[in-house]
Amino acid sequence: MVFSVLLAAGVAIDNLIDPLADGAVVAANHTFTTAYFQACFDPKVNHIASPYHIRLVLSALYPLAGAAVQEDLRVAFGLPEQEHDVIEQQKRLTEQLTAVAAGERRHLRALPFVLAEETLAQSELFEQRFLPLLPTAPPAFETVDLTDDIPSAAAVNSYYQRASIEIEDLVCEGDVFSLPPNCFRFMLFSGVSVLAPVGVRFDPTDTEVGPFRFVNEPDRQVPIMATKARLRYCHQQLLGDLRCSVVELLFAEPTTIVLQLLLPDEGSELKDLVAALNAEQLASIERNLRHRTVEVKLPSFMVREKTDTREPMKKLGYGGVFEIEDLKIFREPERVRLDGFYQHCYLAVGESAGEAPPVASDGAAVGPSTPEVKFHANRPFLFLVRRSEDGNVLLIGHFSRYIDPDEQW
Repeated sequence: MVFSVLLAAGVAIDNLIDPLADGAVVAANHTFTTAYFQACFDPKVNHIASPYHIRLVLSALYPLAGAAVQEDLRVAFGLPEQEHDVIEQQKRLTEQLTAVAAGERRHLRALPFVLAEETLAQSELFEQRFLPLLPTAPPAFETVDLTDDIPSAAAVNSYYQRASIEIEDLVCEGDVFSLPPNCFRFMLFSGVSVLAPVGVRFDPTDTEVGPFRFVNEPDRQVPIMATKARLRYCHQQLLGDLRCSVVELLFAEPTTIVLQLLLPDEGSELKDLVAALNAEQLASIERNLRHRTVEVKLPSFMVREKTDTREPMKKLGYGGVFEIEDLKIFREPERVRLDGFYQHCYLAVGESAGEAPPVASDGAAVGPSTPEVKFHANRPFLFLVRRSEDGNVLLIGHFSRYIDPDEQW
């Protein structure tokens, strides 16, 4: 059944010869990233998510799951069939994410958190096979009374507040409260934030008020930042006549992540760009980017969003882990299901005194004969945070709706 749902949703199922190869892991992540974001996408709101971290956290349940949930996880995330290969992949992806966040400034933080019912003893599998796949400091696990919102919210929210990753109130009233006979017993959380400013100089003196075509206020005048720099750029063909401009911005400190902005051409809508995006397009963008002198204009923006991951996962046909009691979390004989999984992500881009670092040659023709290009984001756009080494997408989102700064939470 899950295969028919995937085919109906247009999700590619690749027969990968070596699922542990770097290229196969990146391709599987790209496939889930685009499918998940398309399931979440609503052009009327701003949204940001880390399908990478959702995939990483849920895949850690593989050693605890029965055959039905394991099949869902394999198909959803392109996982290897052998459990030891899944664990090896998890360790590698966690190390890569840790490497991204390493260093004094911690440019990207991706932190899981686990809640379990305090009256139930954890199984040895849970302690020995699951928790080690999600290493964090401080420890990302706590037992609480899951029939009461107050201790649950205190445990989760205080954890992310102590982590100082611009995320607050990940658990709100009603998120975990449950009553017999279906009390919550096991919940997961994910917090992902980019904490570094962009490295390209957006001088405040160059910022001018200009129009941005928001979905809710088409004629809204907002401060538009401006700069001109040597940046990686391409004009990407997506589907037929559908094209978008892509520009890549580095972050202020030496890091292994970059920010890519995708702007659909005039006459096209953001929803068309999102619908056409897939694993092959993400790989093609990486191949086509070349250093150019780019005149960039875009509004400062901040997107911070909480998502109940159950809804898009079920929409894609991956909901078995939330519906089938097939996880060996506790020592009691019966198995349980995952009662909830919330993610909260954050990214802000604003004026910066930084400068673009020297540009290394990538084989593209550069010089007086190469004309300047313009990237003027005066309408909704998509953004990606990617690992520079392999192009893996760590965050994906879009900016389309005006929100008064005083009302942003």
